[in-house]
Amino acid sequence: MKPILLAMQAFGPFAEREVIDFRALGEHPLFLINGATGAGKTTILDAISYALFGKTTGAERQGEQMRCHHAGVDVATEVDFIFAIGTNIYRVQRLPTQWRPKLRGEGLKEDRATGTLWQI
Repeated sequence: MKPILLAMQAFGPFAEREVIDFRALGEHPLFLINGATGAGKTTILDAISYALFGKTTGAERQGEQMRCHHAGVDVATEVDFIFAIGTNIYRVQRLPTQWRPKLRGEGLKEDRATGTLWQI
C-alpha cells in the first residue's frame, strides 16, 4: 500500500482540516515522520489506521475518542485517505459517531459512524 493523500479534520490535536500530500515525497519508498512530542506523529498513523480499519493503532482508542476538543461543534470529525495498491487507487472516508447541531431547532443530533470506500 502506498499512501497518496491524508486529510484529517477535528481529529486528534488537529482542530482544523490538515492535509498531508505524500506525493511530495516523490517515488521514495521510505520516509520518516518526525516532530516534537505532542506534534501529532502518532495521530497521523492513527488516522491511516482508522481510515482503513475503523480502529486506531493498537486499538487503544475508539473513533469517537479521537475528536479534537478544540474543534467547533459545527466541524465534523473525519478522516479522508487516498492510497494505491499496485495500479489501483482507492479513497476511504470515515466519520466516527459524533454530535452535531440540529439542522432545525435547537440542540444536538447524534450522527452514527460511517465509512465509505471508492475505487478511483
